[in-house]
Formats: sequence, structure tokens, C-alpha cells
Amino acid sequence: MNSSQSNSFQAIAGAYKSKHPASADELNPYRRKLFLVIDSVPEMQRALAMTLGSFGAERVEYASRGNDALAKLARYDFDVVLCDYDLGNGYDGLYLFEEARERNLLKQSCVFMIVTGERRAQRVISAAEMAPDEYLLKPFTGEELRLRLERAIRRREAFRVVDDALMRFEYMAAAEACNKQIQDKNEFALDFMRLKGNLSLKIGDWDSAKKLYVEVLRLKPLPWARLGLAKALTGLKSYDEARMLFEQVLQDNDRVMEAYDWLAKIHLANHDGAQAQLNLQQATCLSPAVVRRQKQLGEVAFANGDLATAEAACSTTLTLAKHSWHRQPALYAQLARVQLAQRDSVAAGKTLAGLRRDYKHDDAGNWVADVIDSQLQQQAGNKSKAAQLLASAAERLPQLEAAVGVEARMEYARACYSLARPDLGDAVARTLVRNHHDDEALLESLGCLFDQVGRTEAGRELIAENVQSVVNLNNAAVREAQAGHYEQAVSLFGKAYAELPDNVQVMLNTSNAIIALVYRQGWHESHVRAGHAMLGRVRALQPSSSKFQKILQAWNSLMEQQGRREWLV
Repeated sequence: MNSSQSNSFQAIAGAYKSKHPASADELNPYRRKLFLVIDSVPEMQRALAMTLGSFGAERVEYASRGNDALAKLARYDFDVVLCDYDLGNGYDGLYLFEEARERNLLKQSCVFMIVTGERRAQRVISAAEMAPDEYLLKPFTGEELRLRLERAIRRREAFRVVDDALMRFEYMAAAEACNKQIQDKNEFALDFMRLKGNLSLKIGDWDSAKKLYVEVLRLKPLPWARLGLAKALTGLKSYDEARMLFEQVLQDNDRVMEAYDWLAKIHLANHDGAQAQLNLQQATCLSPAVVRRQKQLGEVAFANGDLATAEAACSTTLTLAKHSWHRQPALYAQLARVQLAQRDSVAAGKTLAGLRRDYKHDDAGNWVADVIDSQLQQQAGNKSKAAQLLASAAERLPQLEAAVGVEARMEYARACYSLARPDLGDAVARTLVRNHHDDEALLESLGCLFDQVGRTEAGRELIAENVQSVVNLNNAAVREAQAGHYEQAVSLFGKAYAELPDNVQVMLNTSNAIIALVYRQGWHESHVRAGHAMLGRVRALQPSSSKFQKILQAWNSLMEQQGRREWLV
């Protein structure tokens, strides 16, 4: 911002303050609210703070970068966020908003307003499925900001009824609160229908989502309802109908970025990798600073054999993620994998050096670096060194599994197969399948990995056998519960959990059996303690699981009945 702009903003703030003196009156709608101003220009921060102060705001925090803003959003409970659209390095306020929503850092009643000097940004912002409350074009007057804020605050205040439930990940309770507001047919009924639709999609309740969006479209042809209906149809595997709807959405507005992502998902489900890649490339051209989209483009392009596109996407992913919450060692491994496939050992060596530098004091990072190095040494003809590095990684893996994550372990499995150690690769794949036997996306990724390393038949057999073994284990315990043998059921599930500590379904089934046991046989402290811990883990891993949401409600209801609020999840 230049000096004339700064003076202009100060003049606006001063004129507004003299015309509308700030009051400490309890009725002042701004006095008790906590504001966050996100802008890389200090003068703009000060100007906005002065204007807010003239309204009566007393508590204002500041952030200059996206990462700073996310850190403050995680620490404080903000009521209003004013965010500049252009945050630098291709990272914009809309992406920050979506990331904050994804991480559950914003309560539903929080006002999020984009401030922008670019008129073209209006189209991008209005196209967002999770659109912010308002956008404000620079230059603006204090009166204009006040009117926009008051309108947005009044609308957002209605959502206080769902704040607590959403911040606790209790999506079904939030949906029930939405139902009451919808039935009352107040002025915000459509907003609550939109929120309920989002919640239904989040927990995979595709039928309820479809029904709601059809109802909305009967009332009004809203773009967000058409997009939501297309997502619900995708979840129901009605791919042709969903594809046509997404294409209609893009015909109306080619900046609805989510439509490209979901079209790619449909094409991948139909085994059309080329069309999926085209959709993702269209999206990344329009919005290049989205980590998950660049990452998926890299994976799809690699599977399609388009190594140049894969390298560009993986490199962009790594650059974007380095200073964000997406940062992880597996991203270096994915880029190095593409470079090795191109026989570019120099580039792979640079990627490896970057990983060792950036994760110098991190055990998980160093473990991934050794996995990459083993493949680099193999390609250079240093087979003994490659085998030594891989053996060291295998020895340290049991202590590092949780820290290195699923994607890093898949890269390790790939390295094992490329270095002729299928026994090590199969052991990792087996563990992943057994702990994630109902995760279709992960199983599909493993299937692709087996295809790429030339183990299609053996890999599919490994997946099928291990999925079935977990199903059998679960079924045996479920039969005990159905027969009323709750102690035996809890015991069997406990043994399964000891064997499969990351299996979400096992944790949920165990907790469900504990609920039944306490209902029928009375309080059992050690079992309750175990169930409480498991549900806490599931909330951290998969809070949007439909089954988790149902069991969470049943668990908390039981704890309330028992007068044991300390065990609420």
C-alpha cells in the first residue's frame, strides 16, 4: 500500500470515528468480539484496526502470512476475520478460508470476509462452494465496511446454535439443530439447509444429502445445491448423472474448482486416468496454489506415464507444502520417485539433500531419506549400499510407523519391491490393509502400486486375503455381542485392537460393544476407559465417519445417563 492509500484509510477511520463516537456500552455489538486482520501490508492492518476501533472494537489480532493466521486461528476463538485476498506466493484468502474450515478452526458463527483490490477476484470468491460471508472491494469507506459487517454478523449469529456441536465434531447433533431451524422456516432456513447438506456429505450420508439438495432445487435453482447434488450422486455411484451435473456447473462458472476435483474422481472410478488428469490440469491452471490438487495431479500423471507433468506437479506440491501444515517427508519421496523413473539421478539427489537438510533432526524424515537413498544407490549400481540402507530402514520401521505415516510406508514398500525384497514390501502392505481394510481409496492406491511394480495378481490376492481376515475377526466378535455375550465380544475386539491398533472399524466396534455391556451389565471402569481412548483416537483420525458419529452420540448419551460426564468424548 502506498502512502496516499494509507492516508486515505486513516482519513476514513478518523472521519467515521468523529461521526460515530465509539461507546463502551454493553450493547455495542463490537466490544466483546475478537477480530483477526490478515494482511501482508502493515499500513492496511493499521487502517483496518483504526476503522474497527471507531466502531467500538477493542480486541484485534493481526497476521501477515497464511501460516501465522492459521496458528492464531488454532489458538483463539475469533468472531470476525478480515482477510486480504492476495496473501503472496500464489496463496490466497479463499484457500486460507477453506483450509481453516477443513481443520475445524472456525466456529460456524464466525464471520469471514475477504478484502480485495481485484475485481476479477469476485468471480473466484462467489464460485467457492464454501464461500466466505462477504467480499469487500478496495477502496471502501468505513460506513461500507460497517454495513457489510453488521449484515454478516447478524446472519452468522443465527449459527451459534451449532457452534459447540461442530467444534466437538458432533456432526449429527449439528444436523439435528439445523433441522429445527429449517422447520421454523425463518429467514436463514436456506442457510441451514446448506449447512445440513454439507454435514450429510461430510459423514457420507449420500441419500440424505441427495434428498435435501433436490428439495432446495425445487425451491430455487441455487448453484451450491446443484453442486451438492452432484457430489451426493457421486457418493451413490450414479456417475453419469453426477458428471452431467458437474459439467453444467462448470458451464455456468468455470471457476467452481471443486467441480474439477469431483469430475476427476468420477473419471478415476471409471478407470479413465487421461480424462482425470485433464480435469486436474484445468483446475491447477486456474488455481495453482492448492496442495492436495497438485499432489493428486502428480499421482495421476505418474500412473498415466506422463513423467514430465508428474515431476512439475510434485515439485509444486513440495514448494507449496514446505511452509504449511501439509509439510511431510513423503512429499520428497514422491518427487524423488518420479525423478528416479526419469533416470534423473542428479535431480533425485537434490531432492534427497533437501529432505536431509529440512528434516535434519527428525527421525521420521531421516527414515524416509534412507528409503529414497536406497533407491538412488540401486540406480547408481551400488547394490550393497542400497541393501544396507533398506535393511536399516526395515529395522527402524516398527518404532517409527505412526510418525512416518501411511504414504511414507507405501513409498517404502515400493522401494522394497524395486530392490527385490518383496518379503519386506508385502509385510508393510499387509499391515496397511489390515489396519485400513475398509478404506477404499487406500486399497485402490495399493492396487495401483502393485500394478506399477509388476505384482498385480499377487498384490490383489494379498489385499483380498487380508481384508477378509479382518472381516472374519470382526464378525466373530459381532456374533458374540448379538448373542448377548458382551464380555466375550469386548474381549475378542480387544484382542483385535491389540493386533490392529490403527483399525478404525475395530475401535468403533469395540466401543459399541462396551456401550452394550454397560447398558446391560452396569458400569465397568476399565472397559469405559479403553472405549473412551479409542473414540478419542477415531475423532482425531476420522471424525466424519458416519459410524463414529452414531456411536459418539450413543456413548455421550450413556455417559450422561450414568452421571459420568468426565467420560464424555
